[in-house]
Amino acid sequence: MAEVIEVFEGVPADGRRARRHRSRDLAVDALLDLLNEGVPRPTAQQVAERSGVSLRSIFRIFDDVQSLHMAASERQMSRVRHLFVDIVATGTLEERVQATVATTSRIYESVAPIRRAALRAAPESATLQLQLDRARGWLRAEIDRVFAEELDRFADPDRAAAVEANLSFETWDQLRTGQGRSAARAAATISLTVLALLR
Repeated sequence: MAEVIEVFEGVPADGRRARRHRSRDLAVDALLDLLNEGVPRPTAQQVAERSGVSLRSIFRIFDDVQSLHMAASERQMSRVRHLFVDIVATGTLEERVQATVATTSRIYESVAPIRRAALRAAPESATLQLQLDRARGWLRAEIDRVFAEELDRFADPDRAAAVEANLSFETWDQLRTGQGRSAARAAATISLTVLALLR
């Protein structure tokens, strides 16, 4: 285990700031690592043990465990932002559906453990709710852009809502964890449903 790091009062101001930033980064990375490894609700003690930052220092850096989780959520977003690309909006309906599902699948496979934790914690955190809303807003905007022709033709808000629901993380997670499907089979199932809704 890493050497336990304390925030010492006797260190010069610049050194204290550097140590505080280093300890903060270590704690945030430890929380993300624990979540990615499948620990559903890492405790501050687990974060301290994994990071090598003392529990005392963690609570000097963060006001509470919720603040630590919010910092981890922001770090996670910076890690995966590059996956939120503009989906190709040209080609046949089948090609566009495949491109959309391929993009969302890559995102969901990358963020699944952290997204589950965010969904659990969101009711108590306005910051997490905002980040989840932004992710959903990105998906909604991409659906409107990539499938504009089909959605305009049907002019049916229920159909549009059904497409969004089928392309959501919640549907992906149900197929992957609830039904135990492989990523490839989950993608095939979603593609089949979205095609049926838009044809």
